[in-house]
This record gives sequence, structure tokens and C-alpha cells, in this order.
Amino acid sequence: MNYMKQDHIFYRIVNGMIRLLLAGAVFLLLLHSIFSTSFVGKLILEDGKHQERTLNIADSPLRHLLVFILLTAVLLAGQKLWGVFGVRRNVYADAHGGKSRAARNDMVFWGLTLLTVVLAASYVGMTQLYPGSDPAKVYEVAMQWRQGDFSSFDEGAYLFRYPFQSGIVLFFYLLSFLFGEGNFVGPQLVNVAFLAVIYALLAKLSGLFGVAAGESAEGFGKKRRGLQAAVYLGLLVWVPLSFYVTYLYGILPGMALSLGAVYFAQRYLAVRRYRYIAAASLCMGLATVIKMNCLIYLIAIACFLVYDAVSLFFFSERKKWREGVVSLIFIVCMGISVVICTQISNAVVEQIAGRELPEGEVMLSWVVMGMQEAPLGPGGYNGYIGNVFTEYHYDTELVTQASREDLQEIMTRMSENPLDEGLPFLARKTAFQWNDPTFICLDRTRGRKAMTQIPGWLKSVIDGRGGVRLSVLLNYMQTGVYLGMLLYLFLRWRKGNLYELMGAVIFLGGYLFHLFWESSASYTIPYFVLLIPYAVCGMAEWTAFLERAVRLRGIGRNGVAALGALLALCLVVFAFTRTNLFDRTIALDDDKQGIDASAQFYQTGIWEKPY
Repeated sequence: MNYMKQDHIFYRIVNGMIRLLLAGAVFLLLLHSIFSTSFVGKLILEDGKHQERTLNIADSPLRHLLVFILLTAVLLAGQKLWGVFGVRRNVYADAHGGKSRAARNDMVFWGLTLLTVVLAASYVGMTQLYPGSDPAKVYEVAMQWRQGDFSSFDEGAYLFRYPFQSGIVLFFYLLSFLFGEGNFVGPQLVNVAFLAVIYALLAKLSGLFGVAAGESAEGFGKKRRGLQAAVYLGLLVWVPLSFYVTYLYGILPGMALSLGAVYFAQRYLAVRRYRYIAAASLCMGLATVIKMNCLIYLIAIACFLVYDAVSLFFFSERKKWREGVVSLIFIVCMGISVVICTQISNAVVEQIAGRELPEGEVMLSWVVMGMQEAPLGPGGYNGYIGNVFTEYHYDTELVTQASREDLQEIMTRMSENPLDEGLPFLARKTAFQWNDPTFICLDRTRGRKAMTQIPGWLKSVIDGRGGVRLSVLLNYMQTGVYLGMLLYLFLRWRKGNLYELMGAVIFLGGYLFHLFWESSASYTIPYFVLLIPYAVCGMAEWTAFLERAVRLRGIGRNGVAALGALLALCLVVFAFTRTNLFDRTIALDDDKQGIDASAQFYQTGIWEKPY
């Protein structure tokens, strides 16, 4: 089975729209990344107390450009060396039927998977951190269930307010029968397994980048295994997600199951086997039980299935009505699976607790809170959802009405003053969620008690000078991911296959959703990770483009056009940097506000740590 030929007008419209939307979102994040850096710091209040606050410091675009040029030079040199030594290996592999190369690639893949497990499990063993903040509440509720205490369902208690968290509580409750009551290290090791699954699936999905439009998809996952290995290495080097193995909040299991649904959906689109519909539907149902925002993955998959059906109905050479109908049925199956898995989970919870699940707080309240200022940052948690829920005595109709009125007031104010309130707020909120190069993985780790003595070097990484060096390195890596993503979008505009954009569309969905929902970098990190395979592919395409340009001693008309467009874009950005709005939206710098943000980020002066 081949992917259908993608040269019709519908394909060009959809492909262009998706790539332009992605390019716009990623370009804005790139501007944030090169002109400023965000991190969780502290404000000193009038009474001398410290309050956590996301702060911003100025960054140097020139340094980011120099790092990118250096990376390009390293990749070009590596490509040359790979070409020299790779030819010899390929000659040997071809002489033996190609089996040696395939076996070697499989060995590399499984070797990297084993390395992921070993490194992440070692980190868990060296830290053995107690759960903190929200995960501590979730895990505490699960352990209360083990003791027959279901007070979390009482009026005003945790699950009375957040019944959608009952799925992850049930997950930890069941794990406690395997690892023992109160054993939080066991679930952290389960997170290690989910982390390895995430990396493996992202590497496998990058194999789709080798399937061009109209090309056979029988070799899905086998065509560019060198790229898969590079993607896997990129994921291992970018470490923030691995810190979340000790964060018992459903982020990793929800992401792993959701990516499983993406993988099986891609397998179905490639080879049209019905068993992949069942597998994807089950993964999607289980994922939403663990984490409700995994519905973003479902929506993205559904969009591609609708596109697939429309293309098969109206734009294929031979109208394939049966396959188009099956693609639509696929969407229905995923929706049914989500409903059934949720109902089963709720029924099990109610059976265990002997109580009915309450309605809980109104979802619209989260949107209102996401459009307000908060102590930690714009759109962060500020207690609004709890306050409005209590104020109207848990009446969901009254809460919904009050939330709607509050949201309308906020949106009216922002629309009437877009340059003073609307755009600056959304820009600062975007930086709060996306511009911390660590994605608050260190903040989610430091300050938690440990069952063991943490090695000095690791303690330095978590809460010392090692963490500063790691943050600086990740800052350049973050820019590299955004640049690589942009290169991917434009260099594979015509030769890529639209279906390979599924992961990127999930990122776009997460970007748009959290533009209005409650803010936290811990919520957006699963979507940023999805960009890494595209960024690696983009850098590979970039080096190949430069090699072709050197070999042909020119870049051709397309290259001239691209350089002209790039120059025009740079001029527009340069003009924008001269405006006051730029300083309030992109080049955020709290040092100018009299806050010693740089001293906190680099740990100098009174903020210097002893290790």
C-alpha cells in the first residue's frame, strides 16, 4: 500500500496552511528564545519574605547565531566523516545482503533504549525524592484509599473539586498493590519505562520522514534509521523530560499512551490494517483516563483522518470510498474508547470508594484563571477556580455563569487595549510557559526531601552551579530546536508527506490550548518534546542543502528566493526591535524593572550557592 499521491489542490492548501501556522508559532517562540530567557526566581516582598516568580533576563541573539553556525560546521564535518566511513560499511553490508546494516541499526536502537532505562533508573535510585506539590496530593489520596480513607470525596476536598484526577489516583492506587503501600520509588521506576517508550516511539515516528509523497510506505520505520538514531540521541541529550520521572503526575504515562495512539494511527495510514485502529483506540482511551488534556492528541489524529477521508473520496485517482469510510469510523472508535475507558475508570473508583463521583469544578474557570495574573506568572494558578467554586456553594450552573461573565470582562478589556494589555499579557504568558529552557524540571525537583544522600555533583545540577551551566546549555539547545523546526518546515515543504506533520499539529494544538488555559511549563513540555524529531530532521536537511549548494557552486533560483525572503524577514524583525512593544512582548528583561534577575539566574552575589 502506498500513500496516495499528494499533488492535488486540496493537499497543497492543507499542507501550506499547516506549515504556515506552525512556522508562525515556532518563529514567535524563537524570537523569545534568542532575545530573553525565563526561569523560576524569587521576588523579595516588603516584609522580607521570598515569593516564587517567573523572571526574565535579556539574551544575546548574536551568541545564539554563533552557536548555530558552529553546530552547522560540526554537522557538515560529521557528514563528511560519515560519508567516508559509511561507504566502507555499506559495501560490506551490501555484499552480505544488507542484513548487517539492518542488524546494526536495530542494535543501536535497542542499545539507546536500554541506555535510557539505565540512566533514568540510576537517577531515581540516586535521588529517591518524595513527591512534592500537586503530585504529593495525588499520591497522598491514593495511599488514603489503601487505608480505607475516602475523605478526599468530602465536600470541598481534593476529588470533590477535581474528580477528573480520579484516573491517575486509581493508577497509583493499583500500583501500590505491586510495590507496596507508600512506596513512591516503584511508580517512579514505572515512569522510567514510560520515558523509554516515549523516546522509542518518537524515534520510530521519525522514520516516516523518509517516506516522500507518493512513495511506498511498506518500509515505514525502516527507511531512515540513521535519522532515528540521531533523533534518539537528541532526546537523550535534551534532559528536561527525564527529570520528570520522579514527578508522579501522569505526564509521562499519558504522553506514552498518546504517542502509542499516534504511532498506530500512522501505521494504519501507511498499511491500512484494521488491527491498528483497535490498538490506537485503546491507547487513546487509557491516555485520557490518566490525563484529560491528551484529548489534544485525539483531535490532531482525527483531523488527519478527516483529511485522509476527504482525499480518498474526492482527490484519489480511483475513488476509494471504503477506505475513506474506515478512516471516519476510526475517529468514532477512538471517541467510543475514550468514553468506555472513562466510564470503566469512574465505575471502578466509585466501587472502591462506595461513593459517586461529583461534578467538580467547572472547566471554564480554568480558562478565566488562565487569562489572569498570578503570583508565579501570567495565567498561572492563583486560586480563582477554588474561590469561585466556593463562593457559589459548588453550584456548577452559577459557577459557569460567573466564570463566563468574568471571562467576557477580561476579553473586553484586552480587546479594547490590545497593545497595552492584550498582546503584552499573552506574550508574557507565552514566555512563562515556553521560554524556560529547563521547562521548570529543576524547580519541580529542588526542595523535595530525599530518602538517600544525593551525590554532590547531582545536587549541584539540581540546585547549584551545575544547574546554571545546564540551563545555559539548554538555552542554546532550545533555540536549536526552534531553528531546526523552521528549517524542516520549509526545506521539506514539497518533498515531505503531509501525514508526517501529525506530531507537529499536536504541538500546535498544545500551543493554542495553553495560550488560554492555566499556564505552566510542566504542562507544555510534552508538546515541546514533539518538536525534537522535526528539528533533527531539519538540521539534516539543512546540511544536505548546504552540501548541494557547495557541490553545484550555487544555490539556484529557489535558494536566492529563500535568501531574499529571509533578508526581508530580518529587516521586519529589526524594525520591530526598535519599538516599545518589542520590549514588552519579546525582549523581556526584569533587570530593567529593578529586580536582580540576572544575579538569580547565574547565582552571583547574594544568590550564589555554596556548591
